[in-house]
Amino acid sequence: MNIYSVPMLISGVLCTVLSVITWLFRTRERINRVFSFLTLALAIDSFAYFTMFQFGSTMDNIAPWMRITFAAGFFVPIALVLFFFAFTGYDGRMSAKVLGIKVTYFQIATLLFIPACMLLALFTPLIVRVPETPHNMWDLEFGPIGRLMFPIFAVIFLYMFAMSFKAYRITEVESEKRFVLLLSVGTLLWLLFGYGGALLFPPTSEAWHSSSYLGTSVMAIFFFVAIVNHQSDKLHELNLDLERQVDERTRHLRETQAQLIQSEKMAALGHLVAGVAHEMNTPVGAVYATHNTLASATEKLAQTLEGEHGIAISESHKVSYILNAISGVSDVIRTSSERMAGIVKRLKTFARLDEADLQSTDLNECIENTLAMFRFHLKPEIKIRKELADLPAITCYPAKINQLCFQLLSNANRAIEKTGEIVLHTEVQGDEINLSVSDDGRGIPSKDINRVFDPGYSAWNLNVGTGLGLAICYQISQEHKGRIKVESEIGKGSKFTLSLPIKQLV
Repeated sequence: MNIYSVPMLISGVLCTVLSVITWLFRTRERINRVFSFLTLALAIDSFAYFTMFQFGSTMDNIAPWMRITFAAGFFVPIALVLFFFAFTGYDGRMSAKVLGIKVTYFQIATLLFIPACMLLALFTPLIVRVPETPHNMWDLEFGPIGRLMFPIFAVIFLYMFAMSFKAYRITEVESEKRFVLLLSVGTLLWLLFGYGGALLFPPTSEAWHSSSYLGTSVMAIFFFVAIVNHQSDKLHELNLDLERQVDERTRHLRETQAQLIQSEKMAALGHLVAGVAHEMNTPVGAVYATHNTLASATEKLAQTLEGEHGIAISESHKVSYILNAISGVSDVIRTSSERMAGIVKRLKTFARLDEADLQSTDLNECIENTLAMFRFHLKPEIKIRKELADLPAITCYPAKINQLCFQLLSNANRAIEKTGEIVLHTEVQGDEINLSVSDDGRGIPSKDINRVFDPGYSAWNLNVGTGLGLAICYQISQEHKGRIKVESEIGKGSKFTLSLPIKQLV
């Protein structure tokens, strides 16, 4: 076997194997199909020259085969140009400029120039001159255009390397940078083998051809490693993206669950209030009516004693005492019944059973109503201080704002372990109203600040509850096109600030 033909055989076999492997995975990415075409072109070129170098001396008419083989070699730069466009991403941004020239013009020019050279090499001596009866396989010389091919192709490769450099520079993805770098190094080694061989050996010698096909094998291996590494990175990114999607859907599911639980809570509260109101209205009404009857009967009794029986009530200590006692009881009944009616009214106002739509509401009123209900839950050692400014009315869902205030108060109440103070502060700031609930309790660790509004989070490590309170507060603020933030320091307390737009929600 001709020793100079061995690198061509190795290159042909290697490129064929790589072409088949990448073609089997062609559905993965376009780069696989382009690389398969490139390695197929390299394989055809390698086998053609191997056949010419190995068996050319026994052929009767070697001249046409030499011309066909030389022309077939132009498939390689065509495939290489397409491959550079594919792996650097310029096929998706053809209007981009490299070295001041639009890449679309470069692609059109090269894909017209190279096939033209192929046709000229097949049918004219302008590219390559082959004697009719060559003495050996390298008995040929370049024509006038063929001599220009080396500098022209050097310019083409220089432009493609500039494309690679720009692609490497503008991409921010490390895997993409590594991919472009590996492919550029592989192409550079191929050029070094080819152009370096042309400097060391005569361009028509066996040694030069052998050197260039060693470069072909090295380039094909670099390209294949780069593609495998690139697709491995892509697979890793897909896995990370899948994990992100799972996390996002899990978070969405938790938010949906929180909304359902909140809806159930409000529905349960509605039924409770309706039942309490129904059960209390009748006895409260009866007590209130009894008070009126008692007051009227006492007045008539006093008039009867004075008018019909001639008893001066002011002079009779015993009668005066009895009537005053009846009057006192009447006042107690009146006060108690009014207080019970007030409790029912507060409960209804807090739940807002008949106010499910947007309404113009005073935020301070919502706070007062919530405080009236929350005092039953407040620890006796904790004081509440109000700093409520005069506020314009805002358009909101009152029931949800009440729920949010209640939850923030409950959160502050739990944060204070012994004695302490909760401060409620409202103010107008620009086109927003701010409500802050501050406590001097234990505080929240800094590592947990960014997840306090996550469903399931609890700063108190309790074994009860759903951990949805602050998540619901966040949802309510979003529904009102507002925002809620938290400031906290361990041992000094926390401050939750709700900002709501004054303008009407749309």
